[in-house]
Amino acid sequence: MKSILSLFAFVLTSVAADKPNIVFLFADDFGWGDLACYGHPYSKTPNLDKLASEGTRFLQCYATGVTCCPSRTGFMTSKFPATFAKYPANGGFGERVTITELLKKQGYATGHFGKWHIGPDAKDGTYGIDAVGSDDEGGGKKKQAARGRDAHIYDDAIGFIERHKGGPFYVNVWGHISHHPINPPPAVLDAFGPLQVDESKFPPEMREKFAMCKKLGGDVSEHLRAFLADVRSMDDEVGRLLKRLDELGLRENTIVVFSSDQGPAPLREDADEPKKKREKKNKGDAEPSDVRLNAMGFSGPFRGGKHTQFEGGVRIPFIVRWPGQVKAGRVDAQSVISGADWLPTLCALTSTKIDAANFDGEDASKAWHGADFMRTKPLLWKTSSAKSPAAIRDGQWKLHFPISKREDLALYDLAADPGEKTNLVTKHPDIVKQLSAKLEAWQSTLPKEYEKADDKD
Repeated sequence: MKSILSLFAFVLTSVAADKPNIVFLFADDFGWGDLACYGHPYSKTPNLDKLASEGTRFLQCYATGVTCCPSRTGFMTSKFPATFAKYPANGGFGERVTITELLKKQGYATGHFGKWHIGPDAKDGTYGIDAVGSDDEGGGKKKQAARGRDAHIYDDAIGFIERHKGGPFYVNVWGHISHHPINPPPAVLDAFGPLQVDESKFPPEMREKFAMCKKLGGDVSEHLRAFLADVRSMDDEVGRLLKRLDELGLRENTIVVFSSDQGPAPLREDADEPKKKREKKNKGDAEPSDVRLNAMGFSGPFRGGKHTQFEGGVRIPFIVRWPGQVKAGRVDAQSVISGADWLPTLCALTSTKIDAANFDGEDASKAWHGADFMRTKPLLWKTSSAKSPAAIRDGQWKLHFPISKREDLALYDLAADPGEKTNLVTKHPDIVKQLSAKLEAWQSTLPKEYEKADDKD
C-alpha cells in the first residue's frame, strides 16, 4: 500500500513539473506607455521593468475591446466580444468555454482575485475557478490600505499561490489600478515623492491631455504625480508577489504575464457636465473634480485611448517571463498578438487540446518562444451594438469602418504610421475593398440585436 501511495505521489509531482504555473497580472485602464520600460519619462515601476528585462516585452499586443468587460471577455474565451448577444458583464459567457475551465480539467488549481466584470456570479466555481475573491467593484470605494488600493488583492493572490505551491496553478490577479477613482492616500503619495513635469518629454497627444487639465483648473504635475503614485503602489505589490514566487522556489516553472485591459481613460468623461447633472447621474456620489483630473494615463505615441478603436485605445503593454522558455531581455516589435490569443496559446503550452476553429484567437506560442510569428486571422473590433462602428487590423493595415454616413472610412498603414495620422483611403482603394469585405463578412455573422448593457465600463 505504501509503495502504491509513493507511486501516486510521484505521478502527481511529475504532472505538476510538466505543466507550468501561470500568474496573470492585469491592470485596468493602463496605457501602453505607462511603464518606464515602455518609455514613460516619470513612471517608477522597477519591479515590472525588471520583469520585462527577465522576459519578453511585446510592442504590438491588442485588447479585444475598448472597455473593461469586452477586453476581459477576449482573454477568458478567445471570442471577440461582439459575438455575444448578451453583454458578458451582465449575462456571463453562456456556453463558451473559458481558459480556467480548460485548465481545471488539466489538473490546475484555479484562482481569481480582484476585479471581476465578466458575469453576474463572482463566486467560487464560476467558469471552473476554484477560488474567487477580493473583488471591490468600482475599485476604490473600499477604504484604501496604506500600501495602495490593490494591496488586498495581491495579499489574497499570494495566499492562493502558497496554498497551491505544489502546482500546477493558474491565477488571475486583476487589480483596479489605474481605473478611476485615482485618489491615493498620503502614504502612497509620499512614497512616490515630488514631481515637476517637463511637458516637452511627451508627444503632442499627451500634451493635449495636459492642456485639458489646465483648462479645467488642474495642476499637471500634481495630477500626474497622483496617477503615478497609484501605479507605483501596484508595482510594489507586483514586487512582493514575484519575491514570494522566488522564496517558494517557483520562479523557473511559472509563467508570469503583465498586461492591461485597454488604453487609458480620458481625463474626464463628464468634464463639461454641470456639477448638479453629474451628481444626479451618479446618484449623489460624484467624484471630486481633482480626483477625475488624476486620469493621466499615457498611450505613448498612439492616438486615442479608452472607448476608441484607435491604437491608443486597443494597443496594450504585454510582458511575459518564463525562465528558460521565454528569452530574457527581448523586445518583440514585430509579432501582432491579441488578448484573444491568450486561451489558445496557453492551451498549446500546457498540452491542452482544443478545436482551433471554435476560437477567434490563435496560438501565438511561437512569438513567446522568440520565433517568427505571422498571424493568419485579422483582429476585429466592435462594441455590443448593431449600430456601432467597427475596425479591422489585417497585416500592416487598419481600417476604421463607421456606421454613420457623416463619417469617413479611414485606412492607416501601421507599419509606417502607427499614430494613425494619415488617412490612405483614396490612395489604396484596393486595400479598402479587401478589408471592407472581410469586415462586412464578419459583421454578417454577429447578432442582429443585443441585450442592453447596464454597464459598459
